[in-house]
Amino acid sequence: MKDNAQDTRTHILDIARKHFAEKGFYGTSIDVIVREAGLSKGALYWHFPGKLDLYREVLKQEVERIRGIMLPSEAEEPEERDGLFIRRGEQLIDAMMNDKIWRMFSVHMALESIRGNKEILELNKSISASLVEELESTLIRMYPKLKNGAGELTVKELIRLFESFLSGVLVNLGTIYSAEEAKRSWKFIVLRILKGGASYAP
Repeated sequence: MKDNAQDTRTHILDIARKHFAEKGFYGTSIDVIVREAGLSKGALYWHFPGKLDLYREVLKQEVERIRGIMLPSEAEEPEERDGLFIRRGEQLIDAMMNDKIWRMFSVHMALESIRGNKEILELNKSISASLVEELESTLIRMYPKLKNGAGELTVKELIRLFESFLSGVLVNLGTIYSAEEAKRSWKFIVLRILKGGASYAP
């Protein structure tokens, strides 16, 4: 019975993920999800009390996928840290290149926040802040000198810079950027920010 309930929950989340990615939060209908899942509304609401709860679980799944790729489970050797950070970004690029739904969901997630739904905005900010805190801890462990920041940026601001750059690249995957172009851009910005270098336009 427990396995069946978990299977049903997973089935609902898979369908909801697709609809949220294609239509956004506002354009997604619970009635359509219920019909496609072959369930009654009562069965869906037994797992998820409302559409926002369903959206929250889908969003948490997406964040867990990012966390699983970008956060190392163990401390890395200092000589491996640059390559590790670059490789994990490349793995995220590959994962999203191969998952159009993931890319579409990411775009709609940003749009829903911009549209101003307070509950969704706060949800997105809360989950993002949690991930940034974990990345901050990981980055300081890998690069102890960053504890005091990087130039005029705090570590959190540095992570937001990486996040914003990577988000922009990922949104354009398969359209403006090929996977290889995205990887080259990611490697360039990581090395320039973390290791510096001469100016290309003196």
